Amino acid sequence: MPKKQNLATVKILVRGYFKWLNEEHNQFKASSTVTLIKDGPVNILVDTGNYEIEKKLLSALKKEGLKTSDINYVIITHHHADHVANKHLFKNAIFTDWLTSYKNNKFVVDFDIVAKGKNVISPNVYLIPTPGHSDDACTVIVNTAKGIVAIAGDLFVSKQVEKNIYVTNKKEYQKSAKKILALADYIIPGHGDLFKVKK
Repeated sequence: MPKKQNLATVKILVRGYFKWLNEEHNQFKASSTVTLIKDGPVNILVDTGNYEIEKKLLSALKKEGLKTSDINYVIITHHHADHVANKHLFKNAIFTDWLTSYKNNKFVVDFDIVAKGKNVISPNVYLIPTPGHSDDACTVIVNTAKGIVAIAGDLFVSKQVEKNIYVTNKKEYQKSAKKILALADYIIPGHGDLFKVKK
């Protein structure tokens, strides 16, 4: 593990939410948690939330002394609407998910990532695939001074043990959750606050 002074920092900028409006008809309100990672000079945002949090997100960035143009990477844990609606704010950023990176209209698909098993973003930050909630889902792994933080999208919605609203593949979902619980010291879920993993 890298020296502590060279480790990344993680901060939730906007806490996500999920609220049922009509569970019988699958109607709900939702916006993802938006997280800032600083790894040396590299500023990384994980997910961008629903459009209605735009002002809150801009204000949170300002409190960190950052403008939207200061964000180098925007990582998308998966491509559901409540996680990606504010992508338009980050015109200078490289967008990336598990397999694909793009800036403006230029895309790069790196199939070597599949063989490597991870997509390295910066010295203390990488992505691993965690399908189950959706086929394209990934988790961001961050080495920090307090341990390994996993920013897991909707692999976990708000806490360690709960029912996920939407699972495309139950077997893969359970496998992915088990992998992250074994790897991480802390998890930031898709719609809630950081929690410590119970080992």
